[in-house]
Amino acid sequence: MARWNDEMLDRLADQTQANTEGIAELKNVVTRLEAKVDANAEAIRELREGQAMMMQIVMKQQSSIEELRHDTRTMQADVRLLLDVLTRNYPNGHQGVN
Repeated sequence: MARWNDEMLDRLADQTQANTEGIAELKNVVTRLEAKVDANAEAIRELREGQAMMMQIVMKQQSSIEELRHDTRTMQADVRLLLDVLTRNYPNGHQGVN
């Protein structure tokens, strides 16, 4: 009976040693994964900052486009007015046909 207990204790010691080694390896893996998670989180923050900057650029471009459209409409109205004045009032006093 004493021999069986010694064998069991030896097996238990071997299993405990294997478990201890396994736990140490798992801790190493967790540490590496945590480092990767931190790196990924930083990359995500940088991407979000870049996305926000791109959105600001797009909004600024849209604002500039609207401003150009407004300026173009104003210039078209001015050109129409000039053409209207020029076609109605010839230098020799004759009226133009509209």
